[in-house]
Amino acid sequence: MAHLVLTGAPLALLAALAACGGSKEDADHVAMTDTAAAKPVELKVSNVMIGKRIGTGKHVTEPTFQFAPADTVYVSVGTSGSTGADHLTAAWRSQTGEVVQQSSEPIPAAGENAAFQWSQPKGMKPGTYKVVVFLGNDSADTKVFVVKK
Repeated sequence: MAHLVLTGAPLALLAALAACGGSKEDADHVAMTDTAAAKPVELKVSNVMIGKRIGTGKHVTEPTFQFAPADTVYVSVGTSGSTGADHLTAAWRSQTGEVVQQSSEPIPAAGENAAFQWSQPKGMKPGTYKVVVFLGNDSADTKVFVVKK
């Protein structure tokens, strides 16, 4: 038989359950829920979008995978969780796999996104490119896009 030692709010909640005729199962559920809520959640990349325009909250407002040579390509990256890496990186790669640009941003506050952009002063050459998003040193997502004349 397992024994739990509770203090503070969980103990008060258990006492209230007992006073109202709550069962042992109710008390065990409260104790497990409180323990789960205290655990930090591993940071993950979520909702990676690519497009031609970026708007409020650094969200892509014109999503697409096809661009003209003179366009700027934007990628918006959301995160969820609270522990882990302290930065995001976007590595823009050419058709040959060469990194043509790489930049990093700190992990955004909860509910906010990080945004990265890439363009070329003389225009991008037509072809297939990709952007690899890293969470810390681990690749987390890849978006492939095409530049057409």
